[in-house]
Amino acid sequence: MKRSKTRKQWIWFFGLLAAFIVLLIGLYLRMISVRSSAYEAEIEERISPVRVQESPATEVWKTISFLARVEGGQTIDLIADVGGWVTEKKVVLGQEVKKGEPLIVLEDPRRVLRLEESEARLKSARANLSELKRKYEQSKTLLEKGIVARDTVDSLGNQVASESASVDSLEASCGLMKWDVDNLTVTSPIEGKVEEVLPDVGQEVKAGDLVVEIVSTEEKRVVAGVEPRWARIIKPGMKVTLNTTYNNQVEQTEGEIIGVSSNIEAASGTYRVEARIINNQYNWLPGEIVNMEIPVELLTNVVLVPRTAVLSDSNELFVFVYQDGKALKVPVNVQWINDREGTIPANQIPVNSSIIIEGHVGLAGGQVVKLMQ
Repeated sequence: MKRSKTRKQWIWFFGLLAAFIVLLIGLYLRMISVRSSAYEAEIEERISPVRVQESPATEVWKTISFLARVEGGQTIDLIADVGGWVTEKKVVLGQEVKKGEPLIVLEDPRRVLRLEESEARLKSARANLSELKRKYEQSKTLLEKGIVARDTVDSLGNQVASESASVDSLEASCGLMKWDVDNLTVTSPIEGKVEEVLPDVGQEVKAGDLVVEIVSTEEKRVVAGVEPRWARIIKPGMKVTLNTTYNNQVEQTEGEIIGVSSNIEAASGTYRVEARIINNQYNWLPGEIVNMEIPVELLTNVVLVPRTAVLSDSNELFVFVYQDGKALKVPVNVQWINDREGTIPANQIPVNSSIIIEGHVGLAGGQVVKLMQ
């Protein structure tokens, strides 16, 4: 009996010991699993995400950029063709106007009355001419019947000719008077922007007085000063890119070179280059400063990359490329670069690789990376 009891105690002891060992093994395996997951997560965190762009060989025009000032067209001085008193100013300083739009309204009652008188006289003369023509045609019929003499017909013909000349004279005189009255309203001969309106309401204006100054906006241009080495290259008719930034938005359009000055400006040591704005869709105003990019050389078999993708250390320029899941550091010779992009000879970029354009900060050559989604 005592042996049986002792045996049961040993069985319980070894059972508890076995359960304890199994528990320890389970806890150990759990710890190993957690550590493995944490290590894998740490490795995953250390894999830098990058964004890439493909790098096909292409042709790119190398450009040189200059600061240019927008200028309006020719300033037009509007002279009053007739005199009168200002009754209304239709425009104000800085207002943009279309061709034919009224600017100033003058008043001269005497001209209006003379026009009305002339129109009445013309109306009467036309009625007399019409009556004389009727009598003349009637007299020719009566002449054929032998009722009136030839002298009567000839006399009526002369009266018709005289009255017709009188009507022509009155029409010309009436036309001139109407022109005077019509020009009491001064209109814009061009599309432009009002620079100055001289007379005030109630002021008398005489024929020949300056009344309004307008700057033409029909064809704005930009003007830049360039160094002699570039002035030699720039030719009339060359297309240029014009751009500026407004409210954090890039405004870009095309221009065309008008010409280059023949003499250098002594103060700046530059030549004056003018370009017309082909499409002023952004309504740039005279005085605004824009960038003028002029193409000077065609680069072939190059890769175009963002400027931020070109990095440097103390010795050389380089880019990172993505290949087989890793970032490779590739030394490059940049042929041309501006504030936005640059060009690299296509043969310097490894085959089947992509340029890393984002996420290259802190990268090392050969580091494992992953592509951004």
